[in-house]
Amino acid sequence: MIILIFIAVLFLFLTILFTYKKIDSLSSRFMYGINLGFICSYVAFILYLTQFNYYYNIVNQFFDFSPGTWNYLVLQNFDTNTIIRLLNGGVILFYFSFFCFTLSFTNSRKKSKKITVSVTLLSVLALLQFLFYDPILNLYLQDYTLKSDLLSSYQSYTQIGDKLFRFVNVLSLLIGILLMVHHYIKHRHIRFMRNYTLFTLLSLLPLGTIQYLMFSWAPELLVRITFSRQFPNYQQPDLNLYFAELRVFPFIALFALGFMVFNVYKYNSIESYHRDVNTLINRKIDTASLGIRAFTHAIKNHLLAIQSETEFLRERFEGDQEAAYSLKLIESSCEQSFESIDHAAKMLKQITLNMKPSGLHQPVEQAIIRFHPLKPNIELHYQRPKKTIMVYLDEEHINEVIYNMIKNALEAISDQQGEISIDIKHVNDDWGVISILDNGPGIETDNVNELFTPFYSTKSSLTNWGVGLSFCYKIVKAHDGKIEVTTEKGKGTQFHLYFPLIFVE
Repeated sequence: MIILIFIAVLFLFLTILFTYKKIDSLSSRFMYGINLGFICSYVAFILYLTQFNYYYNIVNQFFDFSPGTWNYLVLQNFDTNTIIRLLNGGVILFYFSFFCFTLSFTNSRKKSKKITVSVTLLSVLALLQFLFYDPILNLYLQDYTLKSDLLSSYQSYTQIGDKLFRFVNVLSLLIGILLMVHHYIKHRHIRFMRNYTLFTLLSLLPLGTIQYLMFSWAPELLVRITFSRQFPNYQQPDLNLYFAELRVFPFIALFALGFMVFNVYKYNSIESYHRDVNTLINRKIDTASLGIRAFTHAIKNHLLAIQSETEFLRERFEGDQEAAYSLKLIESSCEQSFESIDHAAKMLKQITLNMKPSGLHQPVEQAIIRFHPLKPNIELHYQRPKKTIMVYLDEEHINEVIYNMIKNALEAISDQQGEISIDIKHVNDDWGVISILDNGPGIETDNVNELFTPFYSTKSSLTNWGVGLSFCYKIVKAHDGKIEVTTEKGKGTQFHLYFPLIFVE
């Protein structure tokens, strides 16, 4: 059963892909539903066909059953009504879970109540569909309508209901795919959202294609009443119209599986890379925090010794103005060194956030005030957004983050003529975004991944400790936010800071 093994591997990959990070998320639960629906319909389809032994030649073309396995299944006394329920229920569950997965995936946390209402309504629709195709219920209705001379009305009812539910199922697939495409287009400017949506979409497409090719005829009313309710007539699935698809099904399945595995591999590679980078940065920050405490303890002792000797020499050369001036410079340098050490230590120490709903513009404007007046060769462009973008913030720490970002931009531009632009906006109903753009020299691509590493700096300066961006990274991550960097050598650098949005007013 080669195809069965391949599909089992496919589900294993999908389960790992969609549930390894957020097992308890709504999307993950619906992903389980997609997998379960496909497996149930797949297994029930095979078991139902064993009731009609002459289907072996068709089934063997794409399921690769040995005659012994097929004969064993044919001789088993399976309850046909249960198999029909499993088949129809699996198909219905697949379509329901597919649509609900895309619905929950593409909607923000702020719309959770609307999603709950939608899922509830869809659940009722799925239940009605399951009951509509239930074999026992249909046998009862057929018997009742036959005795009441209403059989023609029943047949009209089933034809209309069958067409309606088939249409709803196909529509759920199409709308689900369109939702994912729309979500991708809507978030095309956010790299991590764009990549996540793209790989999810490319993984769902083959799965939906295989499901439709195999079960475009299902769910189906597969039971008819006879002269006795104890001996119903179970209908043979009309597979003749799909014979061509069945013959090429192995190639379609293998191609879809290979394509999906490739996308899963690429997505997991990207996720693993960013996860490893984040872990490495966090480890370096923790190591740097420990190291800087030991360093500050040692260096402060030396600075205190220098200050003590400076005071002694001031008393010794009290009348010498040149010596007094030099000693004053030494004391000033010591004080600046103390401040720099304390600043670095504060940035890397354990941070406690005091978060509250706040307008995203407030810490930005506070940071800008600290830089006025700017250097005469640099222009700062900022305009408060027309609407207040509310997020949960620790204003003091985000103020420090923006301050460090602007300071980095100033140092990058240096003495050249330059511009710094700060923009605040919201992306759909998900994120509040602060963008800081400078037209400085940019950063080498190879150095981008090192930007948030403690003590790494592209600027050679005695006053630059290389901890500013590490601090920014730590603060933004603590807000459940993200930082994206876009840079090109010779064309400037742009930082995007994303924060989970509360609302816009």
